[in-house]
Parts: sequence; structure tokens; C-alpha cells
Amino acid sequence: MLETDMDLRLLHRAATAYYVDDLRQAEVAERLGISRPTVSKLLSEARRIGMVRFEVLDPDDVDVRDLAAQVRDVLGVRGVRVAPGDQRERGFRGLGELLGEELSSLGLAEGEAVLLSSGKTIHAVCDAPGLPDLRGAILVPTVGGQQESDPWFQTNELVRRFADRTGATPRFVFAPALPSASLWESLQADPSYRGITEQWDRARVAVTGVGAPYRNRTSLTSVVPRGDSSLARAEGDICLHFLDSAGREVGFPGDDRLVRPSLEQLRRVPTLIALAAGEDKIPSILAACRAGLISTLVTDAETAEGLLDAAL
Repeated sequence: MLETDMDLRLLHRAATAYYVDDLRQAEVAERLGISRPTVSKLLSEARRIGMVRFEVLDPDDVDVRDLAAQVRDVLGVRGVRVAPGDQRERGFRGLGELLGEELSSLGLAEGEAVLLSSGKTIHAVCDAPGLPDLRGAILVPTVGGQQESDPWFQTNELVRRFADRTGATPRFVFAPALPSASLWESLQADPSYRGITEQWDRARVAVTGVGAPYRNRTSLTSVVPRGDSSLARAEGDICLHFLDSAGREVGFPGDDRLVRPSLEQLRRVPTLIALAAGEDKIPSILAACRAGLISTLVTDAETAEGLLDAAL
């Protein structure tokens, strides 16, 4: 018999991983850092106390629809979708499901462009269930990244994976995120590169992550200088546009050659869907909203509650 004061959060994490995310017990054990016999006991206890019925219940019992409406009003954005709990524990699976719902609701027509950024959250949702059929749409990267070693910054590969799941037609940008001065000049005359920038101008939708504050970043694309004093006040970034707490852009040496849409191009995209979850992303989300870059936010309950506390 398990302890009666067993941590309900651990029970919920184990039950969600096994019953909702379809992980094997060994995979649940690896995710939670516990033994496989402990996983079996947790699942039994979750069933015994009624946490597992026909669905996995979140012990926090948050009304995510009401929470989304409150966050939408506070941030002044057009739409907010909130997944239950802490989605970092689920590998952002819930964010991917909500992204699928949002994209499905847009009714994209053949030939319309969807921009896709890079980052860990985007990398995670590329394999999420529930992504819609986007056949006929064109999927376009927002940043260069050919030279990146980290898979979540290899934008062309993310575009290919997302296109494989949705049936969209992929386009690729054959350039590093920060080309040399000579390569930058060559790109401006290159027809394939101009084809990408033209899609940035007429895109219907953009799907982006939101980078955490520069001072706390453990992962950065190789072209962004580490320890650069000019970026110390950056609260986050969207598509390599670093922003301060008021939403003003923060530059750094060489950023005039970055392969990315301009802020003006991003603001002209009718629907910019930002995916972000985690306490560290709260100042970043606020900065991006103040910059007028987010029309729809996809986040989780814990982050949404933190946003309400921070914004009030």
C-alpha cells in the first residue's frame, strides 16, 4: 500500500505520461527519474483514488477556458489557448494539440504561407498529435540556421518535419542565421532567397516560439554573442528580434545581417501564434505582447496564472 500522503503531482505526472501520452512504464520511469516498480504503484494508486477514470484529471482543477479569457484580456491579444498543468512535464504535447486546433480553425487556402520559427518548443510540437492537414499551404522558415549543431535551431529540418506531419509544401532557406558580409550581399540577388523573403511579406500565419530572457538562457543559436552587454536587458526574443521589458528591440553587433523577417513584416502577418510555457518565459511573453508581435498565445495553466500575477 502506498503512503496516504503521496504527492498528488507525482501521481498526476505518472498517470498523464502513461494514459494520455501513451508511454510505456519504462519510459515513464525514465521521464520521472524513478524505478519501474514505483511507476506501477503510482498508476495503481491513481486508479484507486479515482484520479484515472475515462480521462486523466488535473488535481489543480483549473478552468482553462476561463483562465484563457482572463489572460487574453490582460495581455490585449486576440486569442489565448491554455493547456492544463505544466506542459514542460509533458514535452509540450498539450501545446501541440492546441496549435493544431488553432491552425484548423483558420481555414488556410491553397498557396497561403505559414511561417515557422525555431527553438525548443517548436522542435517539440513538430511531432505532437493533432496537427491538421495543411495540404496546399506553403511552409516557410523564418530564420537561417544551416550551420547549427543543436537540432532545435536547424530551421530547415523543423520545416521538413512539420511538413511531413501536415502535408504542407516545405520551402527552405539555404543560409546560416548570420551570414558573412559577402554572403549577405550574394543572398540579396539570389532568386531562391528572394522567394523566401517574398513569402515573409505575404504570409497568412506565423508559428513561433518565444525565447527566454537573455541573462537566463542556457541554449542560444550560435550566431548570438554570449555575454554581450548590449543584450543584458533583453527579456526575450521572437525570430531573433531581442526585446526589452517595454517591447523595444535590443540590437547587437552584426544583427543587420541576420536572416529573419523584419519586425514590420512580423507585425503584418494576420495571425502570429506564439507558443511558450514556463515561469522563465513570463517576462518574454509580456515583452512580445508589448511589441505588438503576438495575436494568439498558446501556453499552459501554470504560465497563464503567472502571467496574470505579473501583469496585475
